[in-house]
Amino acid sequence: MRSISMRMTFLLAFIVMLNFSCGTTASLASILGANPNLTGITSLLKSVGSMSKITGSNGPYTLLAPTNDALSKLGNNAVETLLKPENSDKLMGLLKQQTIPGNVTEDAIKSGTVKNAAGNPVNLGTASLGTPSKSKDGGMIYVIDQLLGMAK
Repeated sequence: MRSISMRMTFLLAFIVMLNFSCGTTASLASILGANPNLTGITSLLKSVGSMSKITGSNGPYTLLAPTNDALSKLGNNAVETLLKPENSDKLMGLLKQQTIPGNVTEDAIKSGTVKNAAGNPVNLGTASLGTPSKSKDGGMIYVIDQLLGMAK
């Protein structure tokens, strides 16, 4: 009986490793929700409902997910302020600055040859990109330490 239990344990461990190594991905909400430094952008994206509202298409996207510290540079209670109905245009503007239609590599982002969902060339300036994650809906997510194209 113990031998069967050990075999089952090894089999389950193998299946988990196989799923992980084959690129099994989580949803956008799961990836963002797993990072306590991304609660602000998670709230903002939830209020919009879907990435297609930001990019204008169902296709893949690249999200440059700003940390809570980056969002705080907009001022006190920035997330709560952006979630107010009267600020929906400003919210959508911010999200379009942080989103690029299509799956884009770090090199392409750094080269400045790609445009965000607002139609502007992406300029990282001094911002740094984290390691990308791929969501199960086809999106690429990079954690970024600054907001792009936004003034206070």
